[in-house]
Amino acid sequence: MNQGRQHEELQGMLPAAALEILDGAELERLLAHLGGCPECVELLREYRDAAAALALLAPARGLDPSRAVTLRNRLMARVQADRGTHATRTSPVDRWMGWMVAAGLAGVLLVHHSVHRTLDLGWLAAGVLTFVLVGLGIYARRQQRRAAELQQREELRRSKG
Repeated sequence: MNQGRQHEELQGMLPAAALEILDGAELERLLAHLGGCPECVELLREYRDAAAALALLAPARGLDPSRAVTLRNRLMARVQADRGTHATRTSPVDRWMGWMVAAGLAGVLLVHHSVHRTLDLGWLAAGVLTFVLVGLGIYARRQQRRAAELQQREELRRSKG
């Protein structure tokens, strides 16, 4: 394929790039081309500006209440289905993976500081990291409880409605 045809083909991809719907090899090819073609860079900027202007011109109107209920029910059914598939994949190792990684990083930090600095700084860093990890664990537990409460409320609302 000659350069002119390739340039025209890539120019045809610019509107899709402005809407951010390109992926994979097409996106990589276009990005490589944009590195050496100021004309296409300018066209892409103009397409993005036009897309943003169109989004601002679209009238904002609410969703029909009956359609909103239907949409909400479909989304909740999808969430419930996803929960079912994820629940079967969760193993004790998966639940503790984050903590294991954090403990490993704390160990690396401790070893690093004990070699390059006095051991006291390594222990201090490991202590601070442990404190932060315990705080994150408490926060995560609270968020899990809040999510469970919201789920119970939603199920109660559904059973009443």
